Amino acid sequence: MKGFEGKIIYITGGSSGIGLEMARIFAGRGAHLVLLARNRQKLEGAVRSVEESRLSQGQKIASLSVDVADPADVEEKMAAAVKEYGPPDILVCSAGINKHADHFENITYGMFDEVMKTNVYGPRTVIHTLLPAMKPRKGHVVILSSAAGLFGMFGYTAYGTSKAALLGLADSLRYELRPLGMKVTVVCPPEVDTPMNLDEAKTLPKEGRAMKDMAGMLTPEYAARVIVRAIAKEQYFFIPGPLTRFIYLMHRLTNGMGTRITSDAVVWLTRRKMGY
Repeated sequence: MKGFEGKIIYITGGSSGIGLEMARIFAGRGAHLVLLARNRQKLEGAVRSVEESRLSQGQKIASLSVDVADPADVEEKMAAAVKEYGPPDILVCSAGINKHADHFENITYGMFDEVMKTNVYGPRTVIHTLLPAMKPRKGHVVILSSAAGLFGMFGYTAYGTSKAALLGLADSLRYELRPLGMKVTVVCPPEVDTPMNLDEAKTLPKEGRAMKDMAGMLTPEYAARVIVRAIAKEQYFFIPGPLTRFIYLMHRLTNGMGTRITSDAVVWLTRRKMGY
């Protein structure tokens, strides 16, 4: 099992949610952290919080404001980070948005594009920029996808598409990095109680909410703990939460029929309650 003491770990989306909770755990195991996110104020608070969890005062806990949807910003900031803090031994791509969970007909090209730029192009650009520096260290790339990338979801034509794309990226990337001695871990959690849910709740249709309720909700603390365990084991594919793992197993065993029939029933019952 991989240890983290003395390792340099970069985390995008490190100012809140799963990314922040993972940072606290890594700090408690002796790692040096570079937290990456857009909001400087949140990053400052995150650094203070993570510093309280570190194993020793010698650990560096740093932050850098970066917009993963802006390739020029990513390239500039990652070059600066590598120069100042060193290349990452582990890169965790946790940044993501779900602002446009709605009926497909209500999602404009601009809305769809915004989700793709952050959720797909963001990880792609961060990984691509840091890869040359990570290769000599035989680094480990961690990509946070979602259960929404494994199954379709009512109201998730933008978010679900972006997370499914990450599974394709991770699987192809694994084949390229494995001969170099590098590891890839892709994680597909169900709903986690994070600030991102507040954006989603503004537009998520009731049918989508009912479908999500089937898989339950995880706390960020639990999700982070089991994800860090999967990284330590150098596990390629990981689904946090036993209920979601069971649903995925049924999905695979029935070639998707079991989950589609169940989900169709949930949508029908929800719409009936709504008077449709």
